[in-house]
Amino acid sequence: MRVGIVGAGLGGLSAAAHLVAAGHQVTVFERASTPGGRATSITADGFRLALGPTVLTMPQIVGEAFAAIGTDLESEVDLTVLDPAYRAVFADGSEFRVRHGRDAMTAEVREFAGPREAANFEAFADWLTELYRIEMPNFIDTQWDGVGDLLGKWRVLLRLARKAGFRRLDQAVASFLEEPRLQRVFSFQSMYAGVSPQQALSLYAVITYMDTIAGVFEVRGGVASVADALERVLRRRGVEFEFDAPVTRILRRKDGTGAIDGIEVGGDRRVRFDAVVCDVDLAVAYRTLLGIKAPRRTRRGRYAPSCVVWSAGVRGVPPAGTEHHNVHFGWEWDDAFAALDKGVRMSDPSTFVTVAS
Repeated sequence: MRVGIVGAGLGGLSAAAHLVAAGHQVTVFERASTPGGRATSITADGFRLALGPTVLTMPQIVGEAFAAIGTDLESEVDLTVLDPAYRAVFADGSEFRVRHGRDAMTAEVREFAGPREAANFEAFADWLTELYRIEMPNFIDTQWDGVGDLLGKWRVLLRLARKAGFRRLDQAVASFLEEPRLQRVFSFQSMYAGVSPQQALSLYAVITYMDTIAGVFEVRGGVASVADALERVLRRRGVEFEFDAPVTRILRRKDGTGAIDGIEVGGDRRVRFDAVVCDVDLAVAYRTLLGIKAPRRTRRGRYAPSCVVWSAGVRGVPPAGTEHHNVHFGWEWDDAFAALDKGVRMSDPSTFVTVAS
């Protein structure tokens, strides 16, 4: 079967890997001149600046794409554990480091907040692990086709409820950890999904598990190197790539079935395929590629807040104690999220500073 893939982000590249492994003929179309999508970088004035993600969590997920085409992630990129994963800097001047490995993390908590809080963290880590074991196979690493699939997992939903998976995240974390600063450290991860800890359900704590229990990994050359490696291996397997090739429309048959049968590239070139994989944001795909009305939820849903990102090449040596990831928490916490909800500027925002090298 001939398959066209729209977008050479990590999702599109992973789809290409699994499709070519299954014996299909695959062509990937990308509007940019390089692969990676959001996981991309630019080179300027001697600096290589990451414009998207700066680390990997759960590297085995992208590793499955490499395995499908006969290699492994570690053979294709230089991957190392990031320890500390984070340096948290609080408004009162205190600092805390999120360490790799449960023993090291417990010791760090003990030094920061005492033996009682270290014991609390052990119970918290057990809870995170249980949530992950429930959510990963049943809700994350699985295929969903409708509400019926969810209802069919009612026993799993009960297990999740018993683990307080539907409680508010900030409340759940506070039920384990007494130190307010640590409550921030182990709940802010929900913001990666665009939801504040006050609004997120506890099931979002699975992101905290990925960050603080499973570990954070750094890729030499940045996460864009993962995309470069996938492209390189996929070419060896016969996958074709067209860069600087913006897909302007996904084509449908005119036989009344409405089935997809190709794409339009650059507004004037049509390429026929037996199937098309679209690695584009859903709302964008409906609005610009499919030519059909988007579902109500897509049209009227409330989108998560984004963030303002500065990428800078700085000459010199970082201040002593600087880590790869540095989270600077402001005095405000609840009020900062309330400002986001109101659509006004935060008076005391927290900042996330990545120093990649």
